[in-house]
Amino acid sequence: MQSSSLREDKTMVNSPSIQQIQEGVRAALEAVMGDSSPEMLDEMSTIFLEDAVPLIEQIKAGFAAHDFKAITIAAHTLKGSSATIGLATLADLCLAIEASSKAEEINGMGSSITNLEAAYSRVDKALRHFLL
Repeated sequence: MQSSSLREDKTMVNSPSIQQIQEGVRAALEAVMGDSSPEMLDEMSTIFLEDAVPLIEQIKAGFAAHDFKAITIAAHTLKGSSATIGLATLADLCLAIEASSKAEEINGMGSSITNLEAAYSRVDKALRHFLL
């Protein structure tokens, strides 16, 4: 149990700030689309936030049902959309969940999902600043 607490504390310490998340998204949109205008940030943030919640719910439901295929699909999809808009921490967490799911390793996946939800909460706050 202490090891898990230490891992969670380390995750929280290494978590990007709201400002770092925002800067990463701006830079990713510039690199991918050549545009990080307020309108583009608003549109991409809205799309991401609308898509992420059902994917996280699918991961959680898949975990509860030991449905590795559902977990893998949702984690892979969320990983891709996260990486596309510069959310590296979220993408890395999705990658870990996807890898565990493909290996059908349920042990430890619960804490990874908890970390994913915490990271998404920070992302949600950061992206909502872009919404007009």
